[in-house]
Amino acid sequence: MEGTSTWILNYESTTHIVDYKNSGSFSINIQGFERILIRSPSGRETLAQQKYLGEKNATVTIESEIPPSFLTGEEICSRYVANVLSKENINNWIQQRVVPKICEDVINISRRLEEEEEEGFLVEAEVEVVLETLYTDWLSFNDYDSQGVLIPTEEECIICLEELSSSSGERRIMNLLCSHSFHKDCLLPWLRRKRSCPTCRDDVHNPRLERRPPGMIICKRN
Repeated sequence: MEGTSTWILNYESTTHIVDYKNSGSFSINIQGFERILIRSPSGRETLAQQKYLGEKNATVTIESEIPPSFLTGEEICSRYVANVLSKENINNWIQQRVVPKICEDVINISRRLEEEEEEGFLVEAEVEVVLETLYTDWLSFNDYDSQGVLIPTEEECIICLEELSSSSGERRIMNLLCSHSFHKDCLLPWLRRKRSCPTCRDDVHNPRLERRPPGMIICKRN
């Protein structure tokens, strides 16, 4: 049983004005996950497993000030931020994707505050590194009734409150092991902030056995 594995990096940031003078700073929280997806011939996906990479709930937190002289341009800012991350032994693949985003954030807020004659800011970034493995053309018995007919999902995604109809554009539907369904592009951002099902609050890292549907069996389609 072989799947296609892809590394994915998600980046979200917030900026704050702080009350101390002549100082800009950033903080980064980096967390790694392993995610296994099963895609059936109908196009429906099931999040079969999600767990932390490495130690349980291990998060790398990096904090650093940025001297004003390194906020004059993207190149000099990139060298400074990359040096900070290198000292913390952050993987080059992560650095190549995070450094431009951090620099864009800190330079933008620095220029805005300069125009407003204010000083002092903090950029807080949340970085999720995901090893995602996708298995395609597999059947989940839980997707079909006894006559082999695809069971419809809930009428709407409770995250965006829009219809879950498979005919509504190109949006994929994703199931959790607790059997609840959502738009994939709604569910994955939700799971970056929370690790529970939006409907029943079941922990996706440690789903309760009694919540798993009895037909949750995956098999390869011939």
